[in-house]
Amino acid sequence: MRVLKSILVPAALAALLAACGGSERVEDYVPTKLVAFGDELSVINSDGSKYSVNALKTNSTELDCATYPVWPQAVASGYGLVFPQCNSSGVLTTSAEMKAVAGAKVADVVAAVQAYQGTTGFTRATLVTLMAGQNDILAAYADWVAGTLTRAQATAQVAAAGKTLGTLVNTITASGNGGRVLYATPPNIGYSPFAASEVASSGSEDRRTMLRELTAAFVEAMRLAVTNDGAYAALITADQLTVSMATNTNLSAYALTNNTEAACTVTPLTSCTVATLVSGAASSGTTYLWADAKVPGPNWQARVGSAALSRARNNPF
Repeated sequence: MRVLKSILVPAALAALLAACGGSERVEDYVPTKLVAFGDELSVINSDGSKYSVNALKTNSTELDCATYPVWPQAVASGYGLVFPQCNSSGVLTTSAEMKAVAGAKVADVVAAVQAYQGTTGFTRATLVTLMAGQNDILAAYADWVAGTLTRAQATAQVAAAGKTLGTLVNTITASGNGGRVLYATPPNIGYSPFAASEVASSGSEDRRTMLRELTAAFVEAMRLAVTNDGAYAALITADQLTVSMATNTNLSAYALTNNTEAACTVTPLTSCTVATLVSGAASSGTTYLWADAKVPGPNWQARVGSAALSRARNNPF
């Protein structure tokens, strides 16, 4: 069955994805607005397409953007909030804003947040989703491969970006007077088809090792920078989810049939639909971990979204 509006996250996986800390909730947190910042892993385009496998309406070539949601969309849906990019009927009141941009690096996300703060601003009723870093990691990796950065320099560069993103979380929450933030680590690109192809083309396993080291450096610096007692911000460890899904030999544990290859056969990724998948994907974007060589697909997105929604509902925001 191709429809995947949500995936239940087992208790053990929820523990893996969630950060500890925080006091008990006094009253339910109900945001009136959601704002998504980040890169292509959070984007819904104006036509409803995503950087993932896109669902189609039954017996149609028209995109079904409500199915196979990106993770901020899953969170928004849990609160009855709607992105205008996925409101094709036009009858729903849109109460979510898409500020994520494909290709964005941490510096771009910082600029987007600062611009939003300067015009609209955040309140406690604003729930912010934030995921970035993969493009910083890939850029540093490319410079290391080209020889323009040493291993130490590339690692320091991504660590600085991670620290900047963590500091941005603190800026948004503003000691309790600003928004509440669900911030997710980027997927671990060292377990992607891209990493495997880099090893194959170079003959060096160190290519894959470097991608994993850069991801780890970014994530560690980001997590250390956030003042996270659970009251204002909540962490979703999407990097660890990637590793778990990519290394688990029991694929059925994640409803997968393949965790090493890309499902999509076309570029750009926004053109990928359930009608343009490899034969093994069986017209379902949910059975493959990876949409393309670098981007996880709807199964991963749904699990990140489910974990994030659980954090929002259970943290003392």
